[in-house]
Amino acid sequence: MSTRRRRRRVVNSGVEKWRNKKWLELKAPDYMGDQSLGQTPTSELGQVIGRTIDMSLMDITEKFSDLNYQVKFKVTKIVGNRAHTEFIGQSLNRDYRRSQIRNHRSQIEGVFNLTLNDGSRVRITAFAITFSRAAHKTKREIRASMLESITEIVGDLNFPAFVNKLLSYELKKDLLLPASDIFPIKLLEISKVKVLRLPEDRRMMNADDLEVSDDVEFTPLSEDVEEEEKTNIEETVEEETQIET
Repeated sequence: MSTRRRRRRVVNSGVEKWRNKKWLELKAPDYMGDQSLGQTPTSELGQVIGRTIDMSLMDITEKFSDLNYQVKFKVTKIVGNRAHTEFIGQSLNRDYRRSQIRNHRSQIEGVFNLTLNDGSRVRITAFAITFSRAAHKTKREIRASMLESITEIVGDLNFPAFVNKLLSYELKKDLLLPASDIFPIKLLEISKVKVLRLPEDRRMMNADDLEVSDDVEFTPLSEDVEEEEKTNIEETVEEETQIET
């Protein structure tokens, strides 16, 4: 069999697999507006449960000020042709954080494991940067202030309210005011959030319990995606052919 015929057969086979996949619409949680996050392909619906999605917060809010934040979602249930997600984390761009650090400033970081009033648990990493260098005793006081403030605030919130307070920057503002009474603070940020445990009513459904109605219509493979995937397959086959020869 010629290399060209073999390559064409492999490419066609790869594209055919993509044509047979079902495309689900990814949906943001209801407390974040239930908006579309894009699409995800699958050959078996049960494989989508637990799938994670990373994206810029700016892509959701359409605000340039959110460019430095990444948010993470996990698919927890499927209803019809929609894959519903839950917020499971946020992180701050490392380059942005490094750009704020100077030799004449001090950086104070705290990692806090907290329980919300609905039983969910989160790990929050916050850091503050001072206008000038601070003594070790002052750093401990600022860290203690952040812990006291964040424990009091988060303990009164349920999970949806916590996420909204986090993404609207209200949480970091509530931490900044008491810390600034101790020492002048130039910047205070929530650099990372990891959800350790979701509320019981928002945890992942069991893939074995997934039922699909026969009248559900799934999104077909678009021509743009098909052409892009065909190109990727051709490039992969071309590389493998060159290695063999």
